Amino acid sequence: MRLLLIAPLFVAAPALAKLDYRVEIEAPGELKATLEKGLNIVRWRSDPDMDAERLKRLVDEAVREAREAAATEGYFSAQVRAEVDSATEPWVVRLRVEPGERTRVREVDIRFTGPATTDGEMRARLERVRENWTLRPGRPFRQDDWEAAKRQAVRDVSAWRYAAARITDSRAAIDPQAHGASLSAEIASGPPFRFGELHVSGPKRYPDALVENLAPVHPGEVYDREKVILYQRRLLESGYFASVQAEIDAQPEVADAAPLRVAVIDAPKHHFESGASYNTDVGVRLEGSYSNQDVLSSAWRFRSGLNLDEKIQNLQLDLDTPPRAGGVWNSFLARARQQDIQNEVTRELAVGISQSYGATAAPSTYLMSGHAEDQRIEGSPPDTRYAVYFGVRKSFRRTDALVSPREGYVLTGEIGGTPNALSSQQFVRALASASLFLTLARNDDLLLRGQAGAVRSQAREGIPSTFLFRTGGDQTVRGYAFESIGVEKNGAVVGGRRLLVGTVEYTRWVGESWGIATFFDAGNAWDTGVRTDISTGYGAGVRFRTPIGPIRADLAYGARTSDWRLHFSVGYGF
Repeated sequence: MRLLLIAPLFVAAPALAKLDYRVEIEAPGELKATLEKGLNIVRWRSDPDMDAERLKRLVDEAVREAREAAATEGYFSAQVRAEVDSATEPWVVRLRVEPGERTRVREVDIRFTGPATTDGEMRARLERVRENWTLRPGRPFRQDDWEAAKRQAVRDVSAWRYAAARITDSRAAIDPQAHGASLSAEIASGPPFRFGELHVSGPKRYPDALVENLAPVHPGEVYDREKVILYQRRLLESGYFASVQAEIDAQPEVADAAPLRVAVIDAPKHHFESGASYNTDVGVRLEGSYSNQDVLSSAWRFRSGLNLDEKIQNLQLDLDTPPRAGGVWNSFLARARQQDIQNEVTRELAVGISQSYGATAAPSTYLMSGHAEDQRIEGSPPDTRYAVYFGVRKSFRRTDALVSPREGYVLTGEIGGTPNALSSQQFVRALASASLFLTLARNDDLLLRGQAGAVRSQAREGIPSTFLFRTGGDQTVRGYAFESIGVEKNGAVVGGRRLLVGTVEYTRWVGESWGIATFFDAGNAWDTGVRTDISTGYGAGVRFRTPIGPIRADLAYGARTSDWRLHFSVGYGF
């Protein structure tokens, strides 16, 4: 009986035991991180059936996997050694990788075939593809970088007219002895494309015509990916849709009439949002909003927003009509706002109506608004102002990205005024702003930004502060407090009738996300004549790219006040 009981226990004992071990990897930092995540010997460490035989197979696999991983990082002569220390508890598997000299790109040959090679309008674009090739001579060769460079080159060629461009041949010739890589890629342009019919799918609550009315393209136009991206952006910004996918059919029956297919998913009818934010201009801001995308099942849109911070409290209500053919819609506005900035306290009530043309890359708006404002400055009697304003605004934009552009421009101009019979002070007002983005080198960007404005009137008094100018702060003239540059009046800073602001900013990107910037800002806001006492600010800061725009932290010196200020903001102000 004892033998029968003891024998099963003796046989079963090894099955209950688990061979435990840990893995120690000696390799350069980036390669070590790759191995720690990708090796099977690491992933299978918790296997309850692990034994010495399985571990030996995993160790042999690890040597092969480590050589392959090193090769993808550009180390084609890597020496890999593995040993198992079974004298410790748990066992220790030591994997040592001596990568040797890294292979670097020696030469790059990019060739093009197809109709694009004889297309005069494509010549400059093809040359830019060569100039913007990311895996340049002298850089370390990595498999991921090689694949990314080819994808980007094809994307650049297919951005305009040649939507079906593709890699037809590519080769990375590695010389392990010389530690060099010779790269070659051939890109076939395919035929030239033109937009054909628009095919819409997905809307449940709204008619297809609503989607079609915002299209910035027409059948017969040359294919341009920027217009497709603009279309997606317009549809998402409308608030009607939670998701939008728009793409041309890259394998149509006739490239001269390639269908543009748009698939949408309706957004929820009701949307609530709240949050808190911070910037050094106004401090902590509490925000709340509610929108209804289909008021009374009519496709009219209602939006409301409440913003509360240390300097500005604002409640705004908007009602928009559905877009009509050509992307035309009307908006109705009501706003109540209180501001306490630079010892000037204003309370404003405003209502307005506008007509917008938003289906093009250069949207325009015609607007009419009524404003009633009460101004209070300590030591001065209260001042009540009113105006019915008529204006037109036009925008132009062409950038390589919507959120964090590196190349292109954004231009905006507005002109308007109010007649004497409908205001406490008749005036005509013009404002223009421009942002120019330049890529100096692969990791070097230059931003040039300017703004100029003027109000023509008999006097500044009687004009609502909305139409006057002040400057200074995070995205105007850094080194100065928010809107602290303007006309001084009884210890306060109020708006003037002249504005001039300019910025030069250079950014050096370190990796994909981080950047170091230096900048020089100059500007002033005044009331009459020509001023030469321009306020200047300069300094340096850091940038971090995010999906909602670059986070910007700047330390700036204001020469006029001889003071340093820290500025923090997100995104660009266009």
